[in-house]
Amino acid sequence: MSLQTYHFLHLIGLIFVFIGFGGLLSSEGAKKAMMWHGIGLVISLVSGFGMLAKLGIMGAMPTWVWIKIALWLVLGFLPVLAKRRVLAAPLVVLIAALIGGVLGYIGYFKPVF
Repeated sequence: MSLQTYHFLHLIGLIFVFIGFGGLLSSEGAKKAMMWHGIGLVISLVSGFGMLAKLGIMGAMPTWVWIKIALWLVLGFLPVLAKRRVLAAPLVVLIAALIGGVLGYIGYFKPVF
């Protein structure tokens, strides 16, 4: 697949992740929201590593990649905090939006740390 295809799939996966977060605010659709969230996480993970392979940086991954992986794990765990009522669902969605912004910044600019 081309780099553009991986990039497109990565964005589609992230859209699904945030659809899942939006569903957290609905009391009736939480189960389906988690389904979309999980599907989005898998799509974004696979396409992200596909992009890394296409870019030729799978061997010695730079720091920005490790930061994105860590934030991806946080995005995956946030709904658990909402479901167990450790954090309120609107706060989880706000945190997810902030993390999404940071992920976008890091992915676009690829800063050197």
